[in-house]
Amino acid sequence: MVVVVFNEDLIAHAHWEGHPESPMRLKSLMKMLEREGLINDHITAVPVTESQLLCVHSQVMIDKVKGGKGIPLDPDTALHEETFDLACLSAGMAVEAVRHALKGEVSIALTRPPGHHAGPDYSCGFCYFNNVAVAAESAGVRTAIVDIDAHHGNGTQDIFYRRKDILYVSVHEEGIFPGTGRLEEVGEGDGEGYNVNIPLPHGAGNDSFKESMERIILPVLRQYRPELLLVSLGIDAHYADRYSTLNLNTDMYLHLCKMLIEVAPGGCIAFILEGGYHLRATAEVVHGIIAHVKGTSSVAEYAEESGENPRAMEYVQRAVDVHSRHWDL
Repeated sequence: MVVVVFNEDLIAHAHWEGHPESPMRLKSLMKMLEREGLINDHITAVPVTESQLLCVHSQVMIDKVKGGKGIPLDPDTALHEETFDLACLSAGMAVEAVRHALKGEVSIALTRPPGHHAGPDYSCGFCYFNNVAVAAESAGVRTAIVDIDAHHGNGTQDIFYRRKDILYVSVHEEGIFPGTGRLEEVGEGDGEGYNVNIPLPHGAGNDSFKESMERIILPVLRQYRPELLLVSLGIDAHYADRYSTLNLNTDMYLHLCKMLIEVAPGGCIAFILEGGYHLRATAEVVHGIIAHVKGTSSVAEYAEESGENPRAMEYVQRAVDVHSRHWDL
């Protein structure tokens, strides 16, 4: 069984004309799911409360999003009159997905605005509140977050950097926004070793992502033994997406997600949508995940093999060497 969490109100969220994080991301996705008959039984959610936000964000930050209408948070992240309410709804959808995941129902929250760049006291990179972090806190169980967005989830890392009850793992492109996610960023204090970064070079593709999953991510998850697995599902590592230079195709995206579903404890897994700006490729990956869980087939349009940076495996080995200090890899 798969639970799809969606609210059409989120289509109203917009930065400005031509912005990559546009309403068309959900419109095109929903159009594909409706055409394939995969969205007929979706559920909605309620916005999170300020008390829920305060579990991961500061009051000053919350007030800034609430009251800063018309003042951009950064050059790419606008604030409008409806921003606060829609950002709370997006986080609420992640919380609802987790509620179902804890019952052993694979769930996927079609969230926007995304969230993994929002930290304890800052919003940036199209993100206002950290959807996956709020959802992890709401669960109240030992949780692992795996982030497969092309961009490092600096906000999620910062929120949980000194904690071991929530493991954060990110595989991402090195050197692009936000410039964080270095190998040496492994956590501090009680959280040392529980922040696992796998930065890959430009042009990394199917083989290095698969190697990262098999040699690092899956072994770490098996040793950590979470009660809940959350996936920050960014689809901008796809070769069709122009906001990274990574070369994943749809089939590999689906293979990675299937491996995560298989390792999830008792089926307790929720996918939380992050980036992904090529409309058809994003829709195709989400469609493929839902079809897989429902036991139906899907044929990828974007199945081209786009190559692999020959140095990418060196990066994976480097990550194995660093994280072997904390895990049996």
